[in-house]
Amino acid sequence: MQSEVVASEAMESGAAMESADAMQTDDAMSASGAYISLADYEASKDMYDAGTVVLFFHASWCPTCKATEENLNADAAAIPAGLAIVKVDFDNSDDLRQKYGVTTQHTFVQIDADGNELAKWTGTLTAQDIDAQTA
Repeated sequence: MQSEVVASEAMESGAAMESADAMQTDDAMSASGAYISLADYEASKDMYDAGTVVLFFHASWCPTCKATEENLNADAAAIPAGLAIVKVDFDNSDDLRQKYGVTTQHTFVQIDADGNELAKWTGTLTAQDIDAQTA
């Protein structure tokens, strides 16, 4: 009988540890934001939908796009928690450009979990500036 109690307590303890591990993983994911590719976002969209998602229409030939990308890559920890900045190739994303009315590179579009536009702007260069523009 005592072995059953010990086994039960061990199972409960193991479940509590798994739950604590899961919370730590969730906390780690929300501890900072993310700068990710469109493919990565689409592959794990539900992981980001609870936070703020901003599409960054980027062109490799665009000087301001390059400056923004350098800023985002220089200090990934500076991206505010819950903010996902999704790099979208301006030159090869005609459907998304048309959907959101994007006519120029270096455009940012905040979307909700269903892909609806919440805000749109151009000209920001840092994660903090991007975060400040969100609705």
